[in-house]
Amino acid sequence: MLFERAVPAGPAASPESFYTGLGLAELAPPDRPYLVCNFVVSADGKATADGRTAQLGGPGDRAAFHLLRTQVDAVLAGTGTLRVERYGALVREPRLADIRIAEGRDAQPLAVVISRSGDIPFDIPLFADPGSRVAVYTSAGVALPTTAAQLIRRELPAGGSELGSVLRSLRRDHGVRSLLCEGGPALFNALLAEDLVDELFLTLAPALLGGGELTVTSGADLAAPLTLRLVWALEQDSHLLMRYAVAR
Repeated sequence: MLFERAVPAGPAASPESFYTGLGLAELAPPDRPYLVCNFVVSADGKATADGRTAQLGGPGDRAAFHLLRTQVDAVLAGTGTLRVERYGALVREPRLADIRIAEGRDAQPLAVVISRSGDIPFDIPLFADPGSRVAVYTSAGVALPTTAAQLIRRELPAGGSELGSVLRSLRRDHGVRSLLCEGGPALFNALLAEDLVDELFLTLAPALLGGGELTVTSGADLAAPLTLRLVWALEQDSHLLMRYAVAR
């Protein structure tokens, strides 16, 4: 499988040519990880089909999805996304683990879950995988079950910038310099509102869904629009894979 270069123009190349060796950790600010987000949307802006993303992403998008997980120290997903998508081990293929190790990262990224209420889907495969580590940020009074995965409990602050506090803790307590957020829309919106997002990887699927499916953001309007700068646009089987940097 090859990706065609649309912007900037150039020869076709493998997914690995674009989605490895990104050096995201080198871009990290002093006190938090460099944060990239990854979404797929239909041509009319819907982020799910029948409540899930699987029908939107083709082989190219799936390749990019898994390769992006090789490029970060940790992966963050909202509890709704974990529950609907039934997350398991974040890196399952040996070749992907080999990419992580060759670039100086652990074979598995740290999984990150944030829930003040403790309403976390502990029945999903992620928590049954003994090779996974999960940092759970929750309130002081929430009890966590015993799981096969290694749980690392962190308490959320009583007030202030909750997500900013989590990102600072990831950097300070876990050495996380690069972080991937895979949704959902409410979490992405909250990260944008706190100006914590550095890049957006967005796949535009060649499909029209209509109706009232979710978009990639959900919540209050931002105080002001965030301007994005296009880094690249790739094409594979009519899917357009774009990489944007947040202009600051």
